Amino acid sequence: MRGLLKNNFFAAWANAKVFAAFLFVLGSFVVVVISQSLLIGFVLTGMIGFSVNAAAVTKNEFASNWGKYKLTLPVRRVDLIKSLFINLVIWMMIGTFFALAGTSLSWLLHGCPFDNPIDMLSMFALGISMSLFTGAVFFPLFYLGGEERSESFLVISLLCAFAISFIIISVVNELMEPGMWHVLIGNAVLAGCSILAYAVSFPLTVGIFQRKEY
Repeated sequence: MRGLLKNNFFAAWANAKVFAAFLFVLGSFVVVVISQSLLIGFVLTGMIGFSVNAAAVTKNEFASNWGKYKLTLPVRRVDLIKSLFINLVIWMMIGTFFALAGTSLSWLLHGCPFDNPIDMLSMFALGISMSLFTGAVFFPLFYLGGEERSESFLVISLLCAFAISFIIISVVNELMEPGMWHVLIGNAVLAGCSILAYAVSFPLTVGIFQRKEY
């Protein structure tokens, strides 16, 4: 498993370095300029972008035939899928680190960019949730529909993640009165639903992959 995780991590490394450089430039601008909207965009871009890059590893592997070669190794198919799911979480945490660094520097220089500091928690909860929802939709679609449609599946997964998050937030806002507890519970529900979706997606993807023939 450790070897699979290292392989998936470094498979995403080349594109991640370019994306990290872009985030560094964007983050420098966001820290200097006082803009709540730019900060929110930076946080979501970093967290979701690294996650999408991790999901795209599957396409690259099959394009280079490494994905098929791995099937000949003495590893179980469930471990191959598990390594992909863990890899996405690792890169999501790296994106979270970038987001935290940019947010912290902005706060130190200009003060809290939100009227209520707890709103920052909502921003990170949304980034984590959209990342997990994207992976939860993409992985089963990829193995069910085939690698040649991976770009379309990735776009569909992102749109689904946005739609699901929007629906959950809208339902929570309709059912609860405004207030701090409303924000905390809403974030917990959003994050909990995304974690649950990601957890359910794992055995679903394994089941599809187990029946896949190459």
